[in-house]
Amino acid sequence: MSEENNNNQMGGQKPATVELRSEGLELGGGKKPINKKMAGIIIGVIALLIIVGLGVYAAMRQTAGSTDVSGQDKGIFGDLPQAGEKDKEPATESGFSGMPCDHAERRAIGVMLAGDPVNRPLSGASKADMMWELPVLASNVTRLMGVYQCGEPTEIGSVRSARHDYLFLAEGLDAILAHWGGSYHALNRIAVGEFQTLNALVNPDNAFFRKNDLPAPYNGFTSYDRLWKALQALGYRTTSNFHGYDFKDDASSDQRPAGGTLTVSWPGQFRVSYEYDPVTNRYVRYWAGVKQVDAEDNQVVAPSAVVVVRATNGPMTGPGGYNDVGIEGSGEMEVYQDGAVIKGTWRKNELEKKDPTHFLDENGKPVVFTRGQVWVMAPSADVPVTWTVQ
Repeated sequence: MSEENNNNQMGGQKPATVELRSEGLELGGGKKPINKKMAGIIIGVIALLIIVGLGVYAAMRQTAGSTDVSGQDKGIFGDLPQAGEKDKEPATESGFSGMPCDHAERRAIGVMLAGDPVNRPLSGASKADMMWELPVLASNVTRLMGVYQCGEPTEIGSVRSARHDYLFLAEGLDAILAHWGGSYHALNRIAVGEFQTLNALVNPDNAFFRKNDLPAPYNGFTSYDRLWKALQALGYRTTSNFHGYDFKDDASSDQRPAGGTLTVSWPGQFRVSYEYDPVTNRYVRYWAGVKQVDAEDNQVVAPSAVVVVRATNGPMTGPGGYNDVGIEGSGEMEVYQDGAVIKGTWRKNELEKKDPTHFLDENGKPVVFTRGQVWVMAPSADVPVTWTVQ
């Protein structure tokens, strides 16, 4: 194609050319020459823009390389909130008991505790923010998990072995589980990195110790301070991601009934009952007819709310005689607080382990607990549960 035809296709205009001549810079085939002074100004402006650009780039690189006190990269724009996030106020009360404390933002620690009569009275039970009690054998021998976020016992124990059911519960509460060994079902999951725990068999940062006045394996103990230091030494995340349950103040005294007794008829020495005291608005706990008193501080164990969730209980496959509690899924539930009974359902996602256990009333709304220790028990449907009003 000829140059003329090419120009015609471009609307008859000849393309501009740039040519540097000895007498100056000419544009458009030299029709409008630019003298040396003008060329110098243009070159100066371009140089200034390059300098400014390099300065901005250096500043952005410096910001991008900055880190916060946790060692995390803050990115080139610093501490801007992520899309869809709201500014989060620091927690001032436990997400498990609703009680105020100075470090309510801390990640919780769950501790496996013995339910055997030889270990009674337990140490640290009265200061647990939340307590879970499940059967660890199909014969309904029970074990407990104390959850500590604001409570700081100087002695907790005796510490016993983990079960996979408790791993699921702790993960849903964003809690690190402390334990002394475990079933092979639990240890296999821990070994492949599915769960973060504090295992006394490894004894990180000397977190666990033995007492001489009890026989093994019932003589293993720890403390909140030891566990918290070990959690940090292992590099685990220290701030809780658990949203927390909803809480309210105690019902007024004129709204409380005269009293009542709640009984969960696990067999023999594992039978539990609670005597509701309308004066304190608490449920005094009895184990096999004996009032439960904490060995660490001599305080009576008396939760403000007792939750009974119905969950299946059957033998686990493989050796060891372990059982499998159907603590994932959903089922019937009753909450005993303020001397009254709230009926509803519980729910926990079977696939997403980080999903917490939800407690819902008959209208499907989350239960609002009375501030104080919450004690959750998971008997199967064949275990009688009775509430007798005085």
